[in-house]
Amino acid sequence: MKIDTLVRHLREAYRGLRRNTWMSFAAVSAVSVTLLIFGVFLVLAFNISYMAKEVDKTVGIMVELNSDLTADQKEEVLNQIKGNKMTADATLIPKEDALREFKELLGDSGNDILAGLDSEDENPLPDTIKVIPNDIDQFEALTEDLKKYPEEQVLGVDNGGNLAKSVLDYSGLVQNIMLGFGLVLAIMAAFLISNTIKLTIIARKREIEIQRLVGASNWFIRWPFFIEGATMGMLGSISPILITIVLYWSGYNMLNPANEPITIMKLMPVTELSLYVSGTILLMGVLIGIWGSIISVRRFLKI
Repeated sequence: MKIDTLVRHLREAYRGLRRNTWMSFAAVSAVSVTLLIFGVFLVLAFNISYMAKEVDKTVGIMVELNSDLTADQKEEVLNQIKGNKMTADATLIPKEDALREFKELLGDSGNDILAGLDSEDENPLPDTIKVIPNDIDQFEALTEDLKKYPEEQVLGVDNGGNLAKSVLDYSGLVQNIMLGFGLVLAIMAAFLISNTIKLTIIARKREIEIQRLVGASNWFIRWPFFIEGATMGMLGSISPILITIVLYWSGYNMLNPANEPITIMKLMPVTELSLYVSGTILLMGVLIGIWGSIISVRRFLKI
């Protein structure tokens, strides 16, 4: 496309927006409301997906070792577990390290609550092996394998896989709901933009007829309307992006002031989420605008 042709299309799109100021404003507002609601679902979906990935990486199967085992025997059990074809990683956690992590989890009150338990004889926690499976679907099968160890080696097996699986299943459900809800909202906004484009087509009907008579291509006639629709969609995405990011930033700092969540349910970092949300909402707005233009052009111009 030549530069002067592009400039002409941009000028015609701008004229269309100015010619129907109030309808354009209504369409942009509708897109903004639609994308703001969509943005809320987007934040929820991104965070659940992020949590699911974190759970998949961190939640493992905890194997409680018999306290009578020697260091060499513990190492032998660890190597046997690592040799299991369903094991992605296995780490020996001495009870001293487990107690220290527990204190950190409790925060400032940890030292007072657990005072006097630092010595080996007083520490009630067992040595454990944290086992991460190759795939979350292998949690149950790997757990059953680990339960086969004799009590002389393993006293118990705690399976955290149910939590991980629940989070992943819930993640898929929320994403499907968001997709369906977003599609409904997009259709509503697209039809509002379509009606706005229709007014521009009616206002330029005679001009379009002349363009056809002199041999203008269908794409030459279409482009200004596509640009007009995309512009309305883009303008409608600005405020939802800003509002969504500001609200998420406020909520993130309120729920996680130290930026170091102590649970596995970690929220997605603000910077990372801002990039995903901004790009998705902007793209959604432009696509809704172009979609509305296509509906109007096909319906009223028959091209």
